[in-house]
Amino acid sequence: MPILELDHLVLGAASLADGASALAARLGVEPDAGGRHEGFGTHNRLLSLGRQTYLELIAPDPGQPAPARPRPFGLDEPAIAERVAARPRLLAYVVRTDDIGAAREALGLPPGGATDMRRGALKWRISLPVAGQPAGTPILIEWGDTPIPSSTLPDRGLRLLGLRIGVPAATAGLLGPLAADPRIRIEPADELGLHASVDAPAGIIELD
Repeated sequence: MPILELDHLVLGAASLADGASALAARLGVEPDAGGRHEGFGTHNRLLSLGRQTYLELIAPDPGQPAPARPRPFGLDEPAIAERVAARPRLLAYVVRTDDIGAAREALGLPPGGATDMRRGALKWRISLPVAGQPAGTPILIEWGDTPIPSSTLPDRGLRLLGLRIGVPAATAGLLGPLAADPRIRIEPADELGLHASVDAPAGIIELD
């Protein structure tokens, strides 16, 4: 059975600078520097959440040409662009594995190729949803020999207290391995819904 562990949460923003300011005002700490995803049209900033988990703030990068493929996490979709226009919103949860192909098979997902990505010295493989995949199933990431960001990010005093993942019944049955994490609760919902509680310098903050 491949490893299946919560790796990070993705917050989308219309602008990285504005999103970082809004997030810092809520959490009481500035997100750390990230970088650019060349060829994907995005850039990010990061924050450790403790216990090998982190928060990624991601936004379209105006310094890159429009990518040949849609930006990750639906950032080009009008509904999501409207959703993140007012403030950063949770868009996805990413699950760490040591074998993406085996993890997809273990989760009962249709075959799908993993995409190679890099940001500076970081290299990873990511498996984004494909047609026919049940709504709400996790995005999978395989770091290989690259140290995971949560192991190198500075500790700013943030901790993930809890994550509620609302998913259709067809998906809930696939997420048993994640339920072993006491921070995670799987709930029935018509579509994907994410809600995280974070202990931060500014207090306990709710992200959705």
